[in-house]
Amino acid sequence: MKKILLIGVYGEIGRNLYDTLKDTNELYSFMSKEDTETLDKIHPIYSNPYKLEHMVEVVKGMDLIIFFEDPIMRFSKITQGRFDTFFELIADNVGRAAEYNGVKDIIYISEEILHEDVKRTLTSYDVNVITTDTRVKRLGKSLKYNNSHNKTMRSAQRAEIPRGWTLEGVMKYYFKWLDEIIFGMFKIESVGDEIHMTIETSRTPLLTLRRRKNTPERQIVFDVVGGRLAKRSDSWLEFRELKHEKSFIMALHDFDPALPWPIYAITQAPLHGLVSRIYQMEMIINDTIIEENIKNNPE
Repeated sequence: MKKILLIGVYGEIGRNLYDTLKDTNELYSFMSKEDTETLDKIHPIYSNPYKLEHMVEVVKGMDLIIFFEDPIMRFSKITQGRFDTFFELIADNVGRAAEYNGVKDIIYISEEILHEDVKRTLTSYDVNVITTDTRVKRLGKSLKYNNSHNKTMRSAQRAEIPRGWTLEGVMKYYFKWLDEIIFGMFKIESVGDEIHMTIETSRTPLLTLRRRKNTPERQIVFDVVGGRLAKRSDSWLEFRELKHEKSFIMALHDFDPALPWPIYAITQAPLHGLVSRIYQMEMIINDTIIEENIKNNPE
């Protein structure tokens, strides 16, 4: 009996896989604690699939991983960004964790809608990725992309790393650029391992980020550790370079705003999304100008 990890069981692919494999295999799947539907022959996993350290523990001891699109990829109340970007973050976590734990095989289920960047990320690791020949056609989507119980926000944007830059340079430039575009309203300053965002007229930080030490290669992580804009301190901002590609993903995970949700949804959330998309365009523009790359690289 094989131990098999399904990415999730909310959608039609996951449910069909569950029905097919449940009697002859030991199945595990990411699930939401708020999900009221019970499945007898599955081990629910309530870890966060966006946390690499969680994925490493989940994958340990698995004989096989079956990778497919599932709504567990987006289970926050508000998400900002393209679906493939979130999907690619999960693929990078799965690939890293499988390689680290010595998992031999991943089955990648092809769909009618191609996710080439996702597939390329998954196959960049030292794991045998088997791609199904038949592409699954969805008859209709009823995916729970937004979870009303989980009142957090997740945002992710993908862009090219400008030529001649490193991920460290991309990160430093982001905070420098952010300070410049909001000059006169907010102030961004670096204090040791922390980044403080404040209003010019106040010393109390709106947001405090602390750089996490000993992170895996190709990852820079800042934990949200305080500030008037955040309700709790278990969210994080990450910059992640994708393997074998000169591109990166900048993502804010599980942000729980201090503002009431109706106000946050029409004020801070759209502003954050707009700023992130503008920075994404900034990286695209910088990638086309070699001279500016050399001059602007903060390293």
